[in-house]
Parts: sequence; structure tokens; C-alpha cells
Amino acid sequence: MDWLKTQLRKRAKVIGVLIFWVIVLIILQQYMQANDLTFEDVTQQLETLFTGTWYGPILYIIFYVVRPLILFPASLLTLLGGSIFGLFPGSLIVLIAGTLSSVIPYGVGWSLSDSDAEPSTDEGRMKRFIKLLKENPFQAVLTMRLLYLPYDAVSILAGSLRINFAVFLLATAIGNIGGTLAYVGIGSSIQGDITSGNISFDPNLILFSAVVLVLGLGLSRLLKRFTPEQTSE
Repeated sequence: MDWLKTQLRKRAKVIGVLIFWVIVLIILQQYMQANDLTFEDVTQQLETLFTGTWYGPILYIIFYVVRPLILFPASLLTLLGGSIFGLFPGSLIVLIAGTLSSVIPYGVGWSLSDSDAEPSTDEGRMKRFIKLLKENPFQAVLTMRLLYLPYDAVSILAGSLRINFAVFLLATAIGNIGGTLAYVGIGSSIQGDITSGNISFDPNLILFSAVVLVLGLGLSRLLKRFTPEQTSE
């Protein structure tokens, strides 16, 4: 029994998320049956809610902000934002949402850390990242965002080191620009009905996204000279 209790405590978040999504699916199924709706009808209603009301973008941003708690992939939400809102104002809405979504993981890292303690790790590369974060937090966070390192993990690490919140948020916002433009561009290029499989893509927007991704990759390579691998210990 002790072993079972220990395993349940370790996986409490995952279990909670699974229960949440099971409840959501049950509610969705009941709603569709009660109103004789198809999944296509529901998606159209959601799109109307997001684009046809003044508070639609706010609802999208709120859902994006709580995304880390429900383990919803950020990439899918970004693509969805492009599909619903278009390249503009979609890019601005998603940029705001994505930046704010880093706040919860940052807060988790902050709350679970000791202000005088350094996260323990046996990885030399991680130790050098920690050193860079302490010495130049803006450059460190910006570099890690441009290198597309695990998004929530970077936020948790920054919070655990208790680096200045304003510096963290600004570096995150700037570092998010390239990825946001690329993914929103892909999402906004989708034309037709995804639920029925009858879709096509706008080649101009696909080209735009590809160029942004290539530029981001080039900038990431340039920034490698400033990454922890080149930082003396």
C-alpha cells in the first residue's frame, strides 16, 4: 500500500489531467447528443465564439495561459490561433498568449526553490546554462527561446533561479516572435474544413513560414557561440 501511495503522489498531476480531460470529453459528448451536433458543428461554434465576439481572443489567451496545467501542446494552440485569427491579428494574440503562458511554470519554479540554493544537476551543460542565467539572464533566456529548448522547462528553471521576472518575461516575448510568426503562418495557411479532411494550403503563407523558420535556424546557429558550451566554468 505504501508503494501504491508513493506512486500516486508522484503521478498526481498526470492523474489529475487525465481526469480533467475525461470530464471534458464526457461533457462534450453529452452536449453534442443533446443538441444533435456533429464534431464539425462544434468546431464551427467555437470558431464563431473566438472570432464573432469581443471576448473571443481573451478566452483564447486564458486557455493558452492555463495550458501548462492541462498538458495541452503549445504548438497545436499556436496553429489553431493562426487558423482562427489569421496571420494578423493572430500573431499578436498568440504572442501575448504564449508569453503569458510562461508565467505559471516560472511561478512553479519560484515557489519550489530556495532563494539561496542552486538546482542540483550532474549535467555539465545544464550547470553552464545555470551559470549563464545568473550572470546574464536576459541573454540566457533569449538564447534558449531562440534555440527552441523545452518551453516550460526553461520557464521552471528561470523561476527556480529566481531571476528578475520582468527580464524573464521580456526575453521570452522577444524570443517567441520568430516561432510565433512561423506557426501562426502555417495555421493561417490552412483553408477549408479540417474535420472533413477537405483542406488546402496557401502557398504564400507556407513560404513565409518556411523563411521565418530558416531565419530562426540561422540565428540559432549564430547564437551558439554565446551558449553555455562556450562559457568557461
